Amino acid sequence: MKLLKDNAWNKLRIAKWIGTILCLIGIFLTSLNFYPINLHFGLIGSAVWALVGIYQEDIPLFVVEFVAVVFYVIGVYYS
Repeated sequence: MKLLKDNAWNKLRIAKWIGTILCLIGIFLTSLNFYPINLHFGLIGSAVWALVGIYQEDIPLFVVEFVAVVFYVIGVYYS
């Protein structure tokens, strides 16, 4: 990973926490069977993490989150 300036690093940390919180909300809503709003939270959270993966040049992170985004989009489309 490239060395990031402090400001960029802080923004990246914030993005990671936002993505994590959104994914956890989506998981929680799924456990309560709130559908399809759970898909929207998971979609946005995974999209944030996919962007983090691109920014950090972390290909495995990007791939798993990109595939999750694709699956969420399919789920939203068919809901």
